[in-house]
Amino acid sequence: MERRTVWLVGMMGAGKSAVGRALAQRLGRPFVDSDAEIEAAAGRPIPAIFAAEGEPGFRARERAVLAQLAGRNAVVALGGGAIAQPGAGRLLARSGRVVWLRASPRTLLARVGDGAGRPLLAGRDERGRLRELARLLKARARHYAAADLAVETDGLAVEAVAAEIAAWLGREERGVAHGLRRVPVALGERSYEVRIGWGSLAGLGAAVAEAVDATRALVVTVPPVGRRYAAAALRSLRAAGLPATRFDVPDGDRSKSLAQVARLYEAFLDAGADRSSVVIALGGGMVGDLAGFAAATLLRGLPLVQVPTTLLAMIDSSLGGKTGVNLRRGKNLVGAFHQPRLVWADAALLRTLPPRVLAAGMAEVVKHGAIRDAVLFERLERDLERVLALRDEALVLDVLERAVAVKADVVAQDERETGLRAHLNFGHTLGHAVEALRGYRGILHGEAVAMGMVFAARRSEALGIAPEGLAERLRALLARAGLPTELPDLPRAAYLAALRVDKKRRGTRIRFVVLKGVGAADTVALRPEEILPAGRAARGGRPQRRRAAAR
Repeated sequence: MERRTVWLVGMMGAGKSAVGRALAQRLGRPFVDSDAEIEAAAGRPIPAIFAAEGEPGFRARERAVLAQLAGRNAVVALGGGAIAQPGAGRLLARSGRVVWLRASPRTLLARVGDGAGRPLLAGRDERGRLRELARLLKARARHYAAADLAVETDGLAVEAVAAEIAAWLGREERGVAHGLRRVPVALGERSYEVRIGWGSLAGLGAAVAEAVDATRALVVTVPPVGRRYAAAALRSLRAAGLPATRFDVPDGDRSKSLAQVARLYEAFLDAGADRSSVVIALGGGMVGDLAGFAAATLLRGLPLVQVPTTLLAMIDSSLGGKTGVNLRRGKNLVGAFHQPRLVWADAALLRTLPPRVLAAGMAEVVKHGAIRDAVLFERLERDLERVLALRDEALVLDVLERAVAVKADVVAQDERETGLRAHLNFGHTLGHAVEALRGYRGILHGEAVAMGMVFAARRSEALGIAPEGLAERLRALLARAGLPTELPDLPRAAYLAALRVDKKRRGTRIRFVVLKGVGAADTVALRPEEILPAGRAARGGRPQRRRAAAR
C-alpha cells in the first residue's frame, strides 16, 4: 500500500477540519472528514449514532471508514479517538503520513465551547468538560505521539499550521522522490530489497510492517547512534503498530563477542521476544554483524532488518547475510549466513559521520567500481569531491545505488562465497594483514582495504594480468579521498605470518583477487611467498631497483 494519505489526528477542538481544508487546498488534494463520512454512511448525525448504537457501534463504523480511506490521495481529518482503535496505528502508518495537531486542554475547551454535538462532553459543565478533555488527552497521548509530525496549534492561525505541515510534507516527498531507490537481492523465496533514500528514516516503520509480519521490534544500536536516531526509529515503528524496545550495546569491535550475544539473548527474552519478533540493527557494520548473529541463532532464527548508518554498512556489510562475532584468535570466526528481510538506508545520516569514517567507507565504494562497475569507477574519478561533500542528494543516491547493485548482483549469484563473491575481497588480503599486525588499533577497515587494493592492483600489473597504469589510477582516486595507499613498512616475515592464517586460504594457497581492468576482477591461487615475493617492494611487488655503486 502506497503512503499517499495525509492523516490529521488529535483531540476534538484541535482544528483538524479547518486545518485539513486549508492544507488540502495548498496541496491540491481533496479533503475528507472521517466523521462526515460516518454520518453519510449511517444516514444520521454522530450524536444520534451514539444514542442508538452506543460508543461501540460508532467505533465499528469508524473502523470501516478508516479502511475505506486508507491509501487515498487525500487529506483526511480523523475523529479524536480514531487513532486509538485496535490496529489503527499500523493502518495509518502504512497508508500515509500522520500529523498530530497538538493543543492544551484549555485551548481545546475554548474551541469546543459548550460541547454541543460532542457526545463525550454532553451533560457536563465547563469544569467537567475541561477534566474530560484532559483525561482523554492523557489516555490517547501515546497513540498521538506515534505520529510522523507533531504541530503545536496553541495561538497559531489555521493558515500558519497548514503552511508548516505543507512545508514538512514537501521535505518528506523530496526525500522519497530522491530516495527509495530499490535494489533487489534476488535469492528466490528469501529475496529482499535494499531501499536507499534521503531523509527516509521516518518511513522505516511502514516499510518494516510491509516486509515482515511481526508483532514486536527489537532495536539494537550503540549509544552514539542511539542518541541521534533511535527516537525517530522507535517512533516510526510504533506508529506502524509495532511495539519497539531499544537495546544498547557498547560501541567498538569488542562488542562482537559470544558474551555480548548471550546478553542480547537474555535481554530480548526479558522483553518478551518470540518468533514473531523482528530484530532491527541500527548502526554500522559491528551492530549489523552482532544483531544479525543474535537474530540468526535465537529461537532458531528471527527475522532481521538492517538499518545501516555508515557508508560502509550501507553499500556492503548490511546486505549479503554475513553475520558473526570474534574470538580471541581472530575476527568473525563464529557466524552464520542470515539474510535480512529488508535493508533501509537513509543517506542523509551520512552527514553526521566524521570525515575520516566517511572516507573509509568510500574505499569500499571505489572497490565495487574497480571490480565490477567501470561506470561507477569513472563517475567517482569525475565527481569524488562532490560525492564526499554530500550536498548533491541525487548524485549521492546514484552512487550508492550503483555500489549496492554490485554487491546485490554478486550475492544473488554466489550467496555462500564459493566463487564470484570472493571478488568482493579485493584488497582485503593485505588489508586484513595490516589490521592484524596493527592489533586492530589506530586504523579503520576502509583505510586498510585502500592500502590492500593498491598493493593488489600493482601486483596484478606485475603478474601481467592488469594493464599498466591501472594501479596508479586506483591509487590517485583513493588518495583524493584522503585514504592511505601504501602499506606500512613492516618486516616481510610479519606480513607472511599474517597471510598464512588468512581465511581465504585453501591449503597452502590463497585466493588472491586481482584486477584485469577497470570493472573486471579475477582470482588467482597464490602462496603467501608469491603474493609478497622476496626482493619485491611492499608497494605492490615490483622489483626493487638497486642503486648503482658509487665509482
